Amino acid sequence: RSSDLRQKKRSQEVGEPTKDEKAVAKYLRFNCPTKSTNMMGHRVDYFIASKAVECLLDSKWAKAKKGEEALFTTRESVVDYCNRLLKKQFFHRALKVMKTKPEKDIKKEKEKGKTDSGKEDEKKSKKDLSKEDKLKKDKEKKKDTEKEECKKDETPGTPKKKETKRKFKLEPHEEQVFLDGNEVYVWIYDPVHFKTFAMGLVLVIAVIAATLFPLWPADRKST
Repeated sequence: RSSDLRQKKRSQEVGEPTKDEKAVAKYLRFNCPTKSTNMMGHRVDYFIASKAVECLLDSKWAKAKKGEEALFTTRESVVDYCNRLLKKQFFHRALKVMKTKPEKDIKKEKEKGKTDSGKEDEKKSKKDLSKEDKLKKDKEKKKDTEKEECKKDETPGTPKKKETKRKFKLEPHEEQVFLDGNEVYVWIYDPVHFKTFAMGLVLVIAVIAATLFPLWPADRKST
């Protein structure tokens, strides 16, 4: 209850969003690249601040009309406007927290490393080669390595290994400010797109028609 009262007080202090602010927020909601993830047990959509700034700089509000100045002229002007949208609770700032491996997995990895090193030591002890054989093999290896280096210069480089993406979770940020960069912001505003609204309306009408079909007169059923 106390949190709801605080939100009401904030909304009263800031004021209700204007038509222009709603239009900008709606454009940003459907045109700025977003990703989905779980936050505190809920599925949320989030975006990166820099992407939002670039999105609005490419919008119609960044172009000047006759007798009017453009709403967005610089990145700073977009940041100022997005701070207004943040205060009016269209979205809120979140913090990326990287997930750490549990202690059990770390212990297992250490144990595996110890067993692997022990096996290698056993293999080395079994190999009792004479000094002469070692010298001969070393010379042969040097020749082979020189040949391989020559081949590597001729052939293209080996492809890089794919980097593993680190898992993270989102948490509410203490400082609710819009900053340009890699900051993460979670959408609160979720307007229904016209296409999804139309599809939903068609489905509702179809369901009503199907349920009322047995009650229709015989003349209408035949047609």
